Amino acid sequence: MRVTLQSLTTRLQSTLTDLSARQAQQQTRIATGQRLLQLSDAPSDIADITSYRSTIARLQRYSSTLDGALAEQGTTETALESIATTLSNVQTLGIDAQQIANHDKWNVFAQHLLSNIRAIIEAANTSHGDIYVLAGTKNTAASLQPTAPLETTQMPFELVTTSPTPANPSGLEVRFKGNTEARFVQTGDGHTEQVSTTADKVFGSGGTEVFTTLIALYNTFAYAPDGTPRSDGQLPTAEELDRVAAYIKQIADATTTVNQATAEVGVRTDRMTAQHEQIAEDITRQREFLSRLTDTDVAAATMQLQRDQIAYEYSLKIGARMLNLSLFDFLQ
Repeated sequence: MRVTLQSLTTRLQSTLTDLSARQAQQQTRIATGQRLLQLSDAPSDIADITSYRSTIARLQRYSSTLDGALAEQGTTETALESIATTLSNVQTLGIDAQQIANHDKWNVFAQHLLSNIRAIIEAANTSHGDIYVLAGTKNTAASLQPTAPLETTQMPFELVTTSPTPANPSGLEVRFKGNTEARFVQTGDGHTEQVSTTADKVFGSGGTEVFTTLIALYNTFAYAPDGTPRSDGQLPTAEELDRVAAYIKQIADATTTVNQATAEVGVRTDRMTAQHEQIAEDITRQREFLSRLTDTDVAAATMQLQRDQIAYEYSLKIGARMLNLSLFDFLQ
């Protein structure tokens, strides 16, 4: 009799333990919304679940990359628009300087032009995070080491003063420390996208051609034909007027080039935005597939929890009755 009672007790304890564990699992599934609490809950679905999760993680990396690339395009576009506006201002300044009434004010025009050159350099040194957007692949402060003694900054563009020459009486020169290599990022399986605008696409050969023209215009305003500083009220020669006209034409062409570079940034932005939206849709679709395998059917889980609770309570009642049976009850 003792063996029989012990066997019944052991079986009851096992049943109660199983029911309690099942209730805990259902409560966790309802609370978390996850049907699978461990991979062993659905071994036949492991391969599909792993594949969906891997695909979602990969797409999220591409989405994050595109987020950064799109933000950089916005920064670059703002810088290019600033450069184009300043170049247009320089054109206007040059046209005004050609007016007879202003021929005696070229020293003043020279100072205004120098301010514009510095403004263009400031825009050219625009950074996005730690990256200088127009510096190619050599685009961080750590990689842009100045060459002493003339260069002093760790920025891609710097205005320095070299020894004056007959061709360059001011000695002004813009140095470019970056490079003209385009940067690319991976934005999809087997797909890369250019994210940088290179200096040569904005400023011409070597990334400094426009600055050479601007400095030549400055020298024409600030210095007499013999290379000495222009005195107040000193009138320009016909040859100087022709040079200014030629420089204005070159600056107009440069403005067009900058506008074209800005348009290219816009095209890239549109293309990457479309790709970003497509990736977002793909992520949503993959999550739906994964959800079908892993998410809890709350209604079904609630019903199962109720059934398990009823079974648990019934087992407790049976156990209580069984443990209260007397020897006489067993003998009967």
